[in-house]
Amino acid sequence: MKQSTSTKANRWQLPDGVDQVLPPRAQQLELLRRDVLDLCRRWGYDLIKTPLIEFLDSLHIVPSQELVLSTFTLVDQLSGRTMGVRADITSQAARIDAHVLQRDVPTRVCYADTVLRTRPQGQLGSRCPHLVGAELYGHSGVESDLEVISLLLHTLEIADIERPLLAIGHSNICRGLLQAARLAPAEESALFAALQNKATADVERLLAEAALEPDLHEALRQLPGLHGTAGVLVDAHRVLAAAAPPVLEALRELETLASALQQRFPDQRIHLDLCELRGYDYHTGVIFSAYVEGHGGAIANGGRYDGIGGAFGRARPATGFDADLLTLLRFGRRPAAPEPCIYAPASDDPALHDCVRRLRSEGRRVMQGFGAPHDSAAGFECSEQLSRVDGVWQVVPVPVAASLTPR
Repeated sequence: MKQSTSTKANRWQLPDGVDQVLPPRAQQLELLRRDVLDLCRRWGYDLIKTPLIEFLDSLHIVPSQELVLSTFTLVDQLSGRTMGVRADITSQAARIDAHVLQRDVPTRVCYADTVLRTRPQGQLGSRCPHLVGAELYGHSGVESDLEVISLLLHTLEIADIERPLLAIGHSNICRGLLQAARLAPAEESALFAALQNKATADVERLLAEAALEPDLHEALRQLPGLHGTAGVLVDAHRVLAAAAPPVLEALRELETLASALQQRFPDQRIHLDLCELRGYDYHTGVIFSAYVEGHGGAIANGGRYDGIGGAFGRARPATGFDADLLTLLRFGRRPAAPEPCIYAPASDDPALHDCVRRLRSEGRRVMQGFGAPHDSAAGFECSEQLSRVDGVWQVVPVPVAASLTPR
């Protein structure tokens, strides 16, 4: 295989799916990060900072093949063990809850950090997303699912996402039906793929070959069509009336959650999908995603994943969500007004330095020149400047003529 070589003409290029954030967008990203973390803090979530690399067996406690394929691996030169660069933070948060904090009460943690992935998720996805998220450990009821989803919706509000759609499902509905079918592994895998793709013709063909009991056959056949507004739950109760208790319990949880969310967020658009199978290999209950018009992929994902802390000796109920801050910034409508800046001329005058120090302590942005030929307020795109007025340094507007001077 021919290896590419770096030249002066192309060494500035970044790998596919790897982004850099430039001014002023980088400042917008940082302000959004602070606002979301402040929101989480007000809800009682403690900030955690996790390491960029860990031993691979620790990172991969979440049973997700997608996560395995997304993880860059390397060999630790000190121990000889295989390490991974974090592609997600959920497993690290679970380790902290189970092995480090070891609290008996529900634990709430939040994070905002960059992760690295071998490939992007979705067409517009990044291989180094700026993940922000929250995880809640130690409570298994609908109440904690409601809290985490509510926190996500407030996060979208802070990002000024216009009319997001919240999609909710429950992994135990399909899981319970497939377990009751008791198919051979190959048959179950084929049926699962058809259900996941909502390929109704394939579902009907596979069910015809499986020779299931009539009620179970009909429930699986109609499962891909059980999606829509809250009214779809009426159809679900009819279709799943003869299902096993775990399926009916999952349906009741979904109904309770949807009702509570509609009461708490009466204007929120909610889509129920009883055949939602994202994260089926590790989700153990409610699953949810947020979408915006004009973008096919989810802008935030979450759900329940009870028990993964058992890999560290302490299995606990768990639910949480995460989102890419850059994605929220891309689809949000937060104002992008430039931050005003004050120009200070090059000078050794102690009074000028005192003035600059005072302004910066007040939170003002002050940029000082160096006396170079092109130093000017207009050159630094400053709307104000420090000028000596009646012997005192004062902030004054930059003259219009000066601000329009060609650079």
